[in-house]
Amino acid sequence: MSNGQILHGEQDGVQILYYKGDVRHTLCVALDAYITKLLNTTGLKGFVVDLTEAESIDSTNLGILARLARSMQRANLPKVTLISNQPDINELLEAVGFDRVFHIVQERETALNKLSEIPLHTSGHENNIKLLLEAHRALMDLNGKNREQFSDVVKAFESELKQ
Repeated sequence: MSNGQILHGEQDGVQILYYKGDVRHTLCVALDAYITKLLNTTGLKGFVVDLTEAESIDSTNLGILARLARSMQRANLPKVTLISNQPDINELLEAVGFDRVFHIVQERETALNKLSEIPLHTSGHENNIKLLLEAHRALMDLNGKNREQFSDVVKAFESELKQ
């Protein structure tokens, strides 16, 4: 598996995130800060997340995407479109209930314009744990199956924060 990378572009007010390789929690601090910035962009019309070159995506990144979906919903903006043509990733998206809160398609309709890597962003250990906790709570909020599946993970992060 290749190291993960998340690229960003914009097309007519739609923000595009393009995932490549093995996307792990190490990218979450940068991704969360960048998404927060993009959500405050004037003229935001939507989000597209292209997973066609992602080899894998971990639960923390899924949680960040769940938070994005919830933010878009609260702002009365269109559902985030996820593009994925990979059976393993599609199965994962369905298993965590993303088919209910995202518009999932197999192919990109337009060519991608210039993309650039999202800027790296570091945070202290405690802030990282808080972000991991928030991401997994967002996954738990999607459905009962996720609540059961991620409850031990959330408890472990909560315990680590208390120490």
